[in-house]
Amino acid sequence: MPPASIPSDSVDGGDAAALDVRIDKLENQLRQANGRIEELENQQHRLEDLVKRFQQDVEFRLGGAGAGAAPAANGAAPAPLAAVPPAAPLADAGALPAKPLRRNDAFDPQANPNAAGAPKPLGSTPPSAPLDLAGARPNPPAPAPASPAGPLAGETEPTIVAGGGVGFTDGPREQYNIAIEAFRNGQYAQAEEQLKAFLAANAANRLAPDAIFYLGETYFQRSRPREAAEQYLKLSTDFSKSARAPEGMLRLGQTLAALGSSEQACATFAEVSKRYPTASSSVKKLAEREMQKSHC
Repeated sequence: MPPASIPSDSVDGGDAAALDVRIDKLENQLRQANGRIEELENQQHRLEDLVKRFQQDVEFRLGGAGAGAAPAANGAAPAPLAAVPPAAPLADAGALPAKPLRRNDAFDPQANPNAAGAPKPLGSTPPSAPLDLAGARPNPPAPAPASPAGPLAGETEPTIVAGGGVGFTDGPREQYNIAIEAFRNGQYAQAEEQLKAFLAANAANRLAPDAIFYLGETYFQRSRPREAAEQYLKLSTDFSKSARAPEGMLRLGQTLAALGSSEQACATFAEVSKRYPTASSSVKKLAEREMQKSHC
């Protein structure tokens, strides 16, 4: 039977050549469609493998698998402390100290009164020469003690700024403020470099969680979800008690959704309210909207 697009009453012996041409065209189109389907299937398999590896990495970090202390490299037990010999017993507090023994080679001025160093009667020795005060030089003053390392109170400290130059700020707070100002002005690349420099020099500072969050924001605003997810995950694991942690977990779910990991994103959105029940209402509402958007 001819295809449905060709009326049956028009098929006769003279249209056989036209039917053959149309069948060849349809076969070519079918082969092209099959090739395209196979190509899309291969791309889907590669994407599934990529998402699976990223999910395993996220689950590993959220689960805290690497938090345990590493054992000793050679497995040997630590060497015991060297035994300290017992201290000598203290002498009795009420006992008198023993008299020292007299040495036989001690100098006795009574045995040899003319020996050098023997005491002489007062007035029998010549007076000493007067001191030469004119040529005497005073002792040089002692050098002032060196000041401890680091800037004194009220001074500025040098910091590395974007472009490799050295600038002077009033400390970590000023350096952080400069980076945030660049972020608010839309200078995301400059803010990224300044936040990285701040974290490298102030990893234990109380502003470190905020710096990590805004470093992730510099990637998020430039549509770089993978780099952003790494920073939000670091914030959620290393600074889970900070005030920025709920926002970081919310952003982590959004980046996972952008990467195509819907199941992992839904689990992350659900963790916002469970792990942080005291989070702000705006963060909780946004997490609920993201769950609805991702069909969780």
